[in-house]
Parts: sequence; C-alpha cells; structure tokens
Amino acid sequence: MPARLSLRQVALLVALVGGLGAVTAFGVAPIADSAVPPAVTITESIAVSLSASESADSFLQSELIRRGDTLSSVLVRLGANDPEFLRFAALDPLARKALTLRPGRSVRAELDSLGRVLKFAYRGTGLEDDTSAADANKRLVIRRSNDQLVAAEEAAPIERSTEMRQVEVRSSLFAATDAAGVPESVAIQISEIFGGDIDLQRDVRRGDRLRVVYELLRESDSFDSAVATRVLAAELVVKGKSHQAVWFERKGRGEYYGFDGKSLKKAYLLNPLEFSRITSGFTEERMHPIMRDWRAHKGVDFAAPIGTRVRSAADGVVEFIGKQRGYGNVVILKHAKEQSTLYAHLQDFADGLKIGSKVDQGDIIGTVGMSGWSTGPHLHYELRVAGEHVDPMSVAVMPDVRTLDATDRGNFSASIAQFRHRFALLNTVRTAAFQ
Repeated sequence: MPARLSLRQVALLVALVGGLGAVTAFGVAPIADSAVPPAVTITESIAVSLSASESADSFLQSELIRRGDTLSSVLVRLGANDPEFLRFAALDPLARKALTLRPGRSVRAELDSLGRVLKFAYRGTGLEDDTSAADANKRLVIRRSNDQLVAAEEAAPIERSTEMRQVEVRSSLFAATDAAGVPESVAIQISEIFGGDIDLQRDVRRGDRLRVVYELLRESDSFDSAVATRVLAAELVVKGKSHQAVWFERKGRGEYYGFDGKSLKKAYLLNPLEFSRITSGFTEERMHPIMRDWRAHKGVDFAAPIGTRVRSAADGVVEFIGKQRGYGNVVILKHAKEQSTLYAHLQDFADGLKIGSKVDQGDIIGTVGMSGWSTGPHLHYELRVAGEHVDPMSVAVMPDVRTLDATDRGNFSASIAQFRHRFALLNTVRTAAFQ
C-alpha cells in the first residue's frame, strides 16, 4: 500500500512542479519578429597599393645565413623552387659569389607564385665608412628579366646612426669598454687617437672616465647587425685631465683635432702596436738574451701575442721588406727629413706591401712574430734620423703641428658645439662602471 503524503509534503511537491513549469515556459517562449533587427549588407572598397618591386604575383623574403648553409638550403628556407637559378649561380662568374655565404649575414629575395627567384640580393663584404674604394659597400644582385637571369654589383642601401657611451674605469680601459658593450673597433680607435699622448696601459687608472660618440652603419633592408665604424668624438679623463678629440673633414680629408682646433696627429705613434707592453727600452748597454754579452739596444721591444697587428708609426714609403739575419722578417719605412723606422721579428707582411708602397700613419704593415733571433713573440722597433739611431720614445709625442684656418673655424665650432651638447647629455645618464 503506497505511503500517504502529509499535507506539508503535498504542498511542497505542487510548488516544485509549478516552478519547473515556469522555467520551461520561460526557456521556450518565442521572440516576436519585430524584436529582431533586419540584416544589412555593407560593401566597401579597399585600395591595395603594391611597391614598384612587388606585384600581386610576387612576395619578398629575407633569411639569416646559418653555419653550414649552402645556397640551395637558403633558397629552400626562402620558399624558392628554382633549379635554373642554382645553375646560373654555379656558372656565372659574378653570380658565383652567392655560393660563398657568410654565417650571420642575410639574403633578401623576391619570389613569384611559382617559387622562381625574381630578385636576389646578398652582401658578402663588411660595411665601411670610407666609400672611396670601388667595391666599398657593394652587394651582389641577381635579377630575372624577360626570363633571363642577370648578375650585377650595386651599392647597398645604407642607414647611418650614432651611439653614445660613457664608461668609468675600474681596472683597465679596455676591460671597461668591453664590459660596457663598446665595440672592439671603437676601443682600438680610442687607443690610436689618444695613444700619442697617453700610455693607455700604464697611465689610465681606476676612476678615469671615457665618453665617446661613434657612428653605426647597417644595410637598411637586411637582418645584418649594425657595424661600428668611425669614432666621431671622444673625451678621456685621466687623473683629472681631459683629453678631447673630434673627427673633422676639410678639403676632402678628415682627421682628429682637439677641441681647441689643433691637430692631434703626431709625428710618430707612441706605440706601433694596438695592445702591448715595453719589455726592453732604448739603451747603450744591455745583456743580450741570446748572445749573453753586453751590447747596445738601439730600439724598443714590445711584447705581444703572435699575430698582433703592427702599424706604421708615421706616413712613409716602404724602403725594404724581407729577411735580415737576426732581425728575421723586417719592414723598413722611409719618412720625411731623412728619417726611417724598422719593424723586426715579424710573422708575416701585410697583403700587397712591397718596396715603393706608400703607407699612412696607422696602416697595418705586418703582424708580430718571433722570426730571426728571438726568445719570444715581440716587435723590435727602431727609429733612425740621418742614419743615426734615436730613442723612438723620445720623439713619438712630437706633434705634427697644424691648426685650422679661418675658413674652417666656423664649421669646426659648430661641430664642437654639437658634441659638447651630447657629452652634457651623457652626464645626466648613470655612468656604466665595470670591473
């Protein structure tokens, strides 16, 4: 016999069923047609513009070159399918440069809808600020025109910018610039600019400061990183004394001047090596390390690793290049006023250097070695005046005295004002200090 419900239970059950009915009715109740907004179709024309180098049937691609890449593998990543292009690159003398790809560089290509290469651009050489050379900042460009592939070398589109850095020395200048991210090429230029007045190895101490503005170049339509080129201005404060330099061009040639307008070019570089230390100075009596007897040392020895680049101490002409007994590999340069310099124990000579070659101060003439009578890698450096040996360190700091004329003073003053302003801005930025 079914259980009988109490009056309270019957009331609750009726309420529950009523509630469910209300919910169901709410969920399925129809919406009046008048409440639905009418559908409206909107048609709008959109203009699409294509660049001169692009069409509706082509697209541009860029790709970074990886270690071990071949032209074929790069083309695959670009999305190209063009056996004809590969054959052309293998056979054409100029296009063959595309077969020698350098990791870290990039290529840029325009492809059609079939995967054929319409245009291919690649720069295999580094960027240079000096564009006087015929091949400076050129890149290989291969184009398809009327179903024919043609290779040519064209000027790469270049973007120029500047970068400013301020560094406080904690141990050495070169350690500080390296830790601060200043490019090595900039640090080398700093040593060349101030090396005639300061021994950067000995004189620069903790707390000294460097402020520098330098130029950056990059190929505007590539993935290649920017390259630091010329130092435009620099200030090195050593023991509280400020040494300043600015690059200024006049009459088609540029060089560094102090902020006072005097040329910083010296008669001779203080140091013909970029990074070195003196191990034996000019003296009338020294124990010879090999002969083991006392004799004069008519030059200066600079210790440096094998392969360190050796620079011409002054403008001159190659008078001798070759081997000379105990000197090993030697270069002798003839300078003005019956002066000459000798560079001995070299590992090798600069490419193309021969008797009669003209060199400018700072040009690379060879690399440090230990040829001839040498107990270790170093450069033996001599200076002769009218055939007589002279201590190179006694004349290296002699200035090549030249000042700006009145015509150039106005432009120079404007340039100096610009860099003074930039250095002032650096003073408002927290100095980068490194160990």
